[in-house]
Amino acid sequence: MKMKLLFASGLFVLTANLMSAQYLKTEAFPNTLGISNQGIVVGYDAQTGPWLTWNPDTGNVENIGGIAPGNGYGGVSVFSDDGKYISGTVSNGTGDGTIAEMGRYNTITKEWQHLGSSGIGSDPKSLSSGYYISGDGKTVVGLSYNSNGNKKAVGYAWNENKGAIELESTLVDRNARANVVSGNGAIIAGWQDIGGPWKSSVWKRKADGTYDKNIMLLINPNGNPNDQMNQLAEVRAISADGKWLGGKSDFAFPNAWIWSEETGVKDLGTLTTDVGTNAWVTALNNDGSIVIGYHITKASPWDPAVYRPFIWTQKDGMKDLNDFVNNTLGYDMGGDKIYVPNMISQNGKYITGWAFPANTADKLRAFRIELPDSFLATAQMPKAQNQIKVYPNPAVDFFQIESKENIQEVKIYDQTGQLINVSKTAADTYNVSALPKGVYIISVKTASATKTSKLIKK
Repeated sequence: MKMKLLFASGLFVLTANLMSAQYLKTEAFPNTLGISNQGIVVGYDAQTGPWLTWNPDTGNVENIGGIAPGNGYGGVSVFSDDGKYISGTVSNGTGDGTIAEMGRYNTITKEWQHLGSSGIGSDPKSLSSGYYISGDGKTVVGLSYNSNGNKKAVGYAWNENKGAIELESTLVDRNARANVVSGNGAIIAGWQDIGGPWKSSVWKRKADGTYDKNIMLLINPNGNPNDQMNQLAEVRAISADGKWLGGKSDFAFPNAWIWSEETGVKDLGTLTTDVGTNAWVTALNNDGSIVIGYHITKASPWDPAVYRPFIWTQKDGMKDLNDFVNNTLGYDMGGDKIYVPNMISQNGKYITGWAFPANTADKLRAFRIELPDSFLATAQMPKAQNQIKVYPNPAVDFFQIESKENIQEVKIYDQTGQLINVSKTAADTYNVSALPKGVYIISVKTASATKTSKLIKK
């Protein structure tokens, strides 16, 4: 009986340790940026200081060198899928050692590889910056400066086979940057300055290994591509398969969003309707079935910022991340409050970011959440997307819409992208008898997507 009691007691201690290990934190450095499929975190403590890695399971923190962002330097540290490589920015070793360029760190050899630039810097400080690495570790993307000498920032990529690649911009007199890249390097995305706002920018790889000129993501794919109200804002996240992009909200689209060629823009909703709120999608897992990000609210420039972190899944929609960790997962956070989740590992197993303890006067800290396999199994995207059918097509006076999901909104556009009609309620039939003959775009919004179809009016 005594042996059984000791065994049960030991099992309780082991179980308690495992449960507490699901939310881990450190004050060694607060600015987490990337996390590997193995759960290793990378980030930094001080601006322009070195990059640091943290193994939450052992508590080990390692200085890997390089130059963290701040004071004129840029960059983001992100892991390749196997954990071998990390993107970032590093001194190029010239002059006094403070001139920076894009780099790739090898966690096995403990060495940085210098990845060059377009040949001209913004000033003596920075030639280029590394912001993301592909899952296969072969492509690093970020920012350099236009080789024509006008010192405009441009999207910049380095690939093992092609070397340095300056990404061509549609607006050569405006700044641009590559923020993310797909697992195989085929899709690069970021932002394009169009004269004030930063809008979405996507570069697709060509057969020769270079990239097409950038395009912008449109809210209405058949609308005016030059209308700022029809352009999604900066892309900040990508799924490894390259099918899903996520980004920042702005005046054109106020909520958090993800986008794919198949569905168009998908509205993820919001945690608040407070005035002065912006939403940021910060990361997606490999297939876009899990999305993390945050809302930040400043009602006025004098008000303190209010952060509301979220996690979104196809199954459950948007949830407050603090509530999700405390009440759905049942993890003990020790009084911590998550402010910003920065990255999710591509396998969806781990989330990292920064949090404050219960006493917010204490130092900001990094955290790692380990998601249980049971959650990952139910968070996957459904195999079949909702199919929407518009018929009859061509139509004379009326058309109908067939959808497996409830219809939330139907918009009708003409061929120039002008909005003709909006219906907020589902109907058995839609009357188009008053419209002139021609081709129209029908945009149908459901809970999971917004899809468009062409309709011919006879």
